[in-house]
Amino acid sequence: MVLAGSHSSLTKADVESAVRGYWRALSAKEAVQQQNFYDDHAGIFSTDSNRLERARIVLLRRQREYLSAGTKMAVQVGEIEVELIGPHHAVAAYTIHLDAKHIARTSSSGTSMAEEHLENARVTHVFQRQNDGALRIVHEHISVPRPH
Repeated sequence: MVLAGSHSSLTKADVESAVRGYWRALSAKEAVQQQNFYDDHAGIFSTDSNRLERARIVLLRRQREYLSAGTKMAVQVGEIEVELIGPHHAVAAYTIHLDAKHIARTSSSGTSMAEEHLENARVTHVFQRQNDGALRIVHEHISVPRPH
């Protein structure tokens, strides 16, 4: 999470730093740090969701699946395009390459280990500078291009 003066305007550098910090926290399996990147009322469209979900629900699922001790993960962030949409809001759009192994997936038949390899997954984050100066995600959308 990026901190600055409590009422300072956003810069593109602030947003780029927040994006990279977010993925570092996820890759390092820092659950609390990852949660701190989100506003309490944030919404998320995940790669496999068909509806908007509250961030706290998605983060619990990610913790169980991706942040377990056996999971190995690597994330590469592509070029980040930042659009400042006001003094306290910005949209970051970019691609990631994610490789995850030994993901703990739970189904009605029990827990299984899975792998996930996302090439050029498209990520859009809407950030808001909070009253306390923190830069937090208020909306996230991750999608994967369909093969041709």
